[in-house]
Amino acid sequence: MHKYKNIGYVASESPKSQEVSKLLQELGFVNITAENKYEIDLLIVVGGDGFMLRTLHNYVIENKNMRVYGINTGNVGFLMNKCFSCSEDLIDDIEHAISTQLTLLKMEATDTNGKAYHYIAVNEVYVFRKANQIVEMNITINDKLKIEKFRGDGIILSTPTGSTAYNFSAGGPILPLNSNLLALTSINSYYPRCWNGALISNDTVVQIDINDTKNRPAIVVSDYKEFYDIARIKIQKDQENTVTLLFDRDYSLNERIFDRQFLY
Repeated sequence: MHKYKNIGYVASESPKSQEVSKLLQELGFVNITAENKYEIDLLIVVGGDGFMLRTLHNYVIENKNMRVYGINTGNVGFLMNKCFSCSEDLIDDIEHAISTQLTLLKMEATDTNGKAYHYIAVNEVYVFRKANQIVEMNITINDKLKIEKFRGDGIILSTPTGSTAYNFSAGGPILPLNSNLLALTSINSYYPRCWNGALISNDTVVQIDINDTKNRPAIVVSDYKEFYDIARIKIQKDQENTVTLLFDRDYSLNERIFDRQFLY
């Protein structure tokens, strides 16, 4: 193998991950750090989906030259590949892996004091009530008000990758990877009572304005990063940053997303 010049790895703290980490070290791969991350063109991530998500934020987003291959030592492992049985298997799997570029979301939020926050999401951005009161918001799509005074627990905007996660649990649709769509899904909508969400083009700009922020405060979560007392959120596809994951040839991300629709 060595179409990749510099291979690095990072592993979670679980005992199984640490066992794999030792094998990767024996193969001559280097542990990634903040100092060497731009020298690495292939990063092997050992852990579960949550660890993968944090690793993408810590090392990969904004580093367009890096490719990522996940090894699952967690539970679901949707973004990961099977744990290899020997070094030859790993090298062969990486050599023939399918490269998949993920759609990312760019989130801009402003809190009730006027402070601005910026963050990138791989899976989803969602708005949720902070207190016992349901949140009330206006939903604007491409500068056109579509729902005035939406009331409910919250709302999710997810990428195709993220559509199989929180979005799916909330009753939203699973999106094919190449659909060029985003899923806008309501969380326990009270008004409009029969509105569950919408499918929108991934070149759409979604703006959410929170009403009555004093009595109905909202929290915004971008993947796992939380922002409190938010008054306005603007979300759109990130046109600048990319993430490229590698998946085993016998089980691509497209197939995984398709198969999720038939789980019960």
